Parts: sequence; structure tokens; C-alpha cells
Amino acid sequence: MLAPVHALRIGRVTKLTRTAHFIGTNSGFDYSNVLEEVPSNSFDGPAFTPRTKASSSKSTKASSKGHEGAPSSTSDTPTSSKRPYKGSTKPKKGKDTERYDGRPVEREVSSGSFLSPTPTQQAEIWKEREKRTKPPAKPRRAASKLQYTRKIEGLLKPLSKPVLEDLEPITKHKPVATLAHGLDRVLFNPGVHWMQDSRSQVYNFTTYLENIPRVEEFAFEKLPGFIKSSRDEDLWELAERRKRTFAGSTSSLSGILSHCYFLISEDRQVDTRNLSAAFKDEQRGFTPGQRAPKSVCFNYQKGVYAVDSAGDAPGVAERNILTWMGTLLEKFLTSPPQEFASFMRKVSTSDKEVKDDGLREAYRYSESKDFVMRSQLDCQDRRLPGTGVFDIKTRAALPIRLDLMNHEENSGYLIRTQQGLLESFEKEYYDLIRSAFLKYSFQVRIGDMDGVLVAYHNTAKMFGFQYVPLEEIEERLYGHKDRGAQVFEKCIGLMEAVADEVIKCFPGQSLLCTFETLYDTKKMRVWVQPAEWNGPEDEWPIEQLDVTVVNFLGDKEIPGPKVIGAHAEPDAEPWSLHFSIGKSSATVKDMRANLQSAKKRQFFAWSLPNDVSMGEMAHRWANTNFGKPARADGNNDELIAEDDGTFNPKRFMVPDLRIQQLRALSRQGRSDSEQREEESKGARKVIWGEPDVVENLVEGVDFVSEPESAQGEVLEEADFAEDLDAGAAAEALTTDVDNDSLTREHADAPAAADSEETTTPNSSSDEPKSL
Repeated sequence: MLAPVHALRIGRVTKLTRTAHFIGTNSGFDYSNVLEEVPSNSFDGPAFTPRTKASSSKSTKASSKGHEGAPSSTSDTPTSSKRPYKGSTKPKKGKDTERYDGRPVEREVSSGSFLSPTPTQQAEIWKEREKRTKPPAKPRRAASKLQYTRKIEGLLKPLSKPVLEDLEPITKHKPVATLAHGLDRVLFNPGVHWMQDSRSQVYNFTTYLENIPRVEEFAFEKLPGFIKSSRDEDLWELAERRKRTFAGSTSSLSGILSHCYFLISEDRQVDTRNLSAAFKDEQRGFTPGQRAPKSVCFNYQKGVYAVDSAGDAPGVAERNILTWMGTLLEKFLTSPPQEFASFMRKVSTSDKEVKDDGLREAYRYSESKDFVMRSQLDCQDRRLPGTGVFDIKTRAALPIRLDLMNHEENSGYLIRTQQGLLESFEKEYYDLIRSAFLKYSFQVRIGDMDGVLVAYHNTAKMFGFQYVPLEEIEERLYGHKDRGAQVFEKCIGLMEAVADEVIKCFPGQSLLCTFETLYDTKKMRVWVQPAEWNGPEDEWPIEQLDVTVVNFLGDKEIPGPKVIGAHAEPDAEPWSLHFSIGKSSATVKDMRANLQSAKKRQFFAWSLPNDVSMGEMAHRWANTNFGKPARADGNNDELIAEDDGTFNPKRFMVPDLRIQQLRALSRQGRSDSEQREEESKGARKVIWGEPDVVENLVEGVDFVSEPESAQGEVLEEADFAEDLDAGAAAEALTTDVDNDSLTREHADAPAAADSEETTTPNSSSDEPKSL
């Protein structure tokens, strides 16, 4: 008879205690079968494996006192009379430990005898255990591979002086422009100023501003073109003189600074508490267009890198009407009618010569620790605080921005009310906060400006004007107006640190870079490639930088949103920013895949216009270029050969339900406008401040007669009556105007309104997903 054998069950592992080794008497019983009889789910680890003294002498030496095993025998029957445990013929119930797979575990000791296997069985058991404990194919060290091949850290402490200091321009420039048409009063009166009051139909400004000239009829070639940073000789020279490594303009740097802010603020939302209850539940994050990755080119020359924007695909800018509309309206709002007329293509150069004094446009140059920056100065009014300089921003209405190629239809969209989710100034202001205010704040600070003048339009008609000072912009971004300077300082410092690491990736050459702070990642990634590469696409060298930051108020780590929202009081804890920049050790394949993913987030598709096929859209695309004059014979096919922006069907899609709804609103708005014009046909138009302005409709042509007057001159009622005949005075007094506050248009007021019909130009979406 074979001696009975009881398999031991291992209990749940709770803690590591002492080790023990059990050796029972040898027998001819097939011990491996006993092990197999024990269910696997009764163990917390691999199956219990008993060991002989010969096979585990080290474990026996390390075992605790009181657990001594007897030497094994080679006989087939149990002959050993030695006890497997001292002091008792049976093991006591309780907790004990045993080593299996080289690890000590805790088990419950059960009563019964325990037999050790034969040497052959022991060898098989060890072989089986080797299979279970075989190490992985890759060594364990590979799992802890270094994440970065290079990593730097730094601390941006508060500065004791402004982060930017003025630089004297090298060459003489033109004087900064001033507003025309009495628009200067918008600067000193908060809120929106309607072009025409919707209730009384009284015009707040001259009717000359109501209809916007067609963008196709404006001679952009008569204006000095935009100068990229890399083509600005003064910018290069200033950087060399001041021994600065980098140079850039507001257009190329504001995108980088925006992604630095997303990282520092940890995606902090904007403040819309000043809006009506209609926007209480609307989104407060930045729009996809604002958060899109920013691509730039670091152009290298003689130790200086000039930063240019490099985001748009070839040919897109030429077909973006809002790019050209901004230039047109800037000239439209700052020039007398006679001067502006000389820039229209219908006016020949021989009729009205455009004066070219050879001077550059007005710029402000400034420097930081590593950068020389340039900002174009649009307009100035000395009565404003500081330099008196402000920026002019033209804001197209919602359907124009979202529906690029359907401009003709969307130009019927109207702004009807002050507040509301649609067709209101409040909706346009709400979109400005989420899609443009961050960029505006950086541009205003680089240019040392006071604010921005926003002109709301639909590319065909002007709706109104609003002046937004820098304090209001930053209050909407940060929750209050006293943190803006420190946010700008930290963003500039972080941009400089990152730029220094960028040029170390491929030293001494021009570079293409893409910046992105993806939402909710707390990390900014920068992909760097040589700008010139003639080899295969899949062999193009690439590096990836990962940037992270930690905010501190004093010596306490504070989340980004709370740091931005904290008031910058004189006795407040100083704000410091710890940053780290690491060069990723990821494979080239992974880095290239990450870059392609970011490029896809730069891509926004446009909706096809109604009743326009893809083939018709391709022809329209080839024949659209707002920066070039149209041919007299109407054949613009040569633009196809001149333009490298070939038609890409992937850029177009069928309009979705939201676009269709906006198009329906635009059609309704056009219908209402036509009906109102028909009803008011032949009626006089009353303009605030100029009661003697009468518009007569003669055979469908508009004529406006206005008196010559000086800007800002206030006329008392009695003087006004003396200067006019009795009939004109009586007529003036019967108009619905407050004569105590009458102001005449300045001397450059139009003598006659443009009799040309002003239909809608094409319109593009600078923020295609701003909803």
C-alpha cells in the first residue's frame, strides 16, 4: 500500500514574512499527479513545488529555525523514521511561509504528511517551473528606456522691467494713419455703434460707409504689399546690431505665443460673464481654429533666424476674401473718399495718380532678450492713452466665416439686434472672445497699442463699429485686467527658451516648425525639420520636442487656471514658471505620425455653394484670385498656370444642417433688405450730426449732397440757422436729430455717394469652426 499523501493548498498572500523549506519522506508515489490534482484557482501564484535538500541547499540554509528537513532516500517505500518537523509528528495548523518561484509567500499550514519527489521528478518540476518563470523576450530594462535624449529645465522669474523695449527704426516711415468719416467718436464711447439705428433708421455715420466696395475692384497692386519678416531688411539689420538670435512679426509670432498660453494656463476657459443670459450655457473654450497647430519657418541668415508664417497651403491666401477685405477696409476707413477712389481699378493711373513718396509703412520695432519684433501700426489718435496707436480689425458676420465659398448668398445675412444667439452684435462679440481676443492681445502688446477698432460687416454692408481697449480684451481672457502683462512676459520667455532648443536640432540652417498644445494634455509639442530637403519624403529628418511647465506662486505649486485668475496685486506672491524641454527618443516613424496627425488638425474643409458641382467649383477656384486684376476679356484661365495652388477636392464637402440653416437666414435677410429698400424708395436719409443731408433717388442713381465742414466742429443751433437760408433752417429743425449736439463731418466728407451697385464679394472663413 502506498502511503496517503495530502496536497497542500496555498492561501492568499497578504504579506512577506519568513521563508521555510519542507522535505518529506521519499516514496514511490507519483508526486506530479498530486500537484495536478490541486485546482489552479486555489493558489495566488504558481503551483507549490516542494524541493529536496540537494536541489535547494541555499533555501534550506535560509529557512527559519524549527523547520529542518530529513535527507531524502532512494528506496521505493517510505523507510525513514525521522520526523519531518521537530517536536511533533504532525504539523500544527497555522500560518507558515514557503518559497516558490524564488519568492517567499504566506500560506495556511494544513495537517498531514508531506513527501518529497524523486530526483527525476524534481528535474521535471524544475523544468516546468522554468517555463512558467521564463523571462520576457525583451530585457526588463527596455521597459524603462529613457524618454528623452536631451532635456533642459529652467525657471522664469518675474522681471523688474518690461519684457519689450522700443527700438528706433532704421529708415524713415510714413506717419500713422488716422480715422476718417467721423469714426473717431467710437474710440471714446464704449459699446457698439450701429451704422444705422434699427428703430429710427437714422444713420450714425455718413451713408458713404454703408456699402462696401467690391474687393475685385480694388487695386491692391497700388498699395505696398505685406513684407514678410525674412524680407524686411530693417528687421535683419536691427537683429544683427542688437545681437539678437531671432526676429519676427506679430503675424508669425502670435500663433506660437497662443500655444504657449494654452500650455501655461492649462486650457483655461474665457470669461463671458458680461454677456446676456442667452450665452450662459454656451461653450467657453477656445475655438478649433484658434487652437489649430501653428506652422512657421525659421529662415537662417548670418546667425539670425527670421520667423515667417508657413501654415496655409499654396493658393489658399489668394482666394481668402477676408485677407484682402481687411486691407481694403483699413484703407476705406482711414481715407477721404477722393483718396480712396484713386485705389479703385476703374480709375486709371493717368486720371488720379497715386502718390508714392517711397516711405515705408509705419512699424514699431522692439526687442526682448533673444528676439527683435515688428508690429505694423494701423491707426492713431493722440487723445487715447499711451502712444494713442490702435489696430483696425474687420470682422465678417457668422455665415461668412463659416461658409467660405458661398459668399454671394451669405452677404444677405443681417445683424438685427444688440443681443441674442443669432443675428446680433453680441453673437459676433462672443465669437471674437473665443476665436480672436488672444491673438489680438499679443498683437496689441507687441505694438504697444491701446486697443482695437472692430468693424462688423457681411462683405457687402457695414453693420457697426466698436472700440475694444486692451484692458477689456484681457479681462475677457483672464477674468480681470491686471494679469495681462505677466501672462505676456511668461509667454515671451517660454517662446525664447523653446526657440533656442529648436535651432539646436539642426544648427545653421533654415527650419520648418509646427507648434501644438493639444487640449487636456498639459504638453506642447514642437516638430522640427530642415526647410530644404531633396531626398525621399520618408527619409526627411525630424525631431520632436516636448515642453511642460509648472506654475508657482511663491514656493507653492498652483494649477494654471488659478494662477491666471489670481489678481496681480503688489503684495501678492511672485509668479514663477518652471519649464522643461525634452528631445523625444521616439522613433522617426512615430514622430512623423505625430506630425501628420497635427497637420490634419490644421485642415478645415469648406462647404460647396448651393447648386455648384465639384467640377464647377474647380473652375471657379482656378479663376479666383483677389490679389490680381481680372482680364478685360473675362478670360482668367491663365491664372491656372500662374498659381501653384491646384484645386483639391478634399477641401470641399456637402454643407451640413448648420450651414444650411445659416444660408436660410442669409436668404431671408436679403429678402427683408430688398423689401425695406423698396418701401423707403424716394425717402430722405437722415444722418446724425448732419441734418441737411438729403438723399434723392433719380432714375435709380443715388446722390448725396453734404456741406463742406470741419471734423469735430460743433455748431450751435443759432449759428447753424444763420448760415442757412430760412427754408433750410426750418428743414433742419424738423429732422429727428438733437441739434444741441450736432457735429459736422470733417472736410473729407464725400460730395457724392458712389452710384455703383455694391454686391457681395467672395468670403472666406478665417475661423471655420468658431461655433
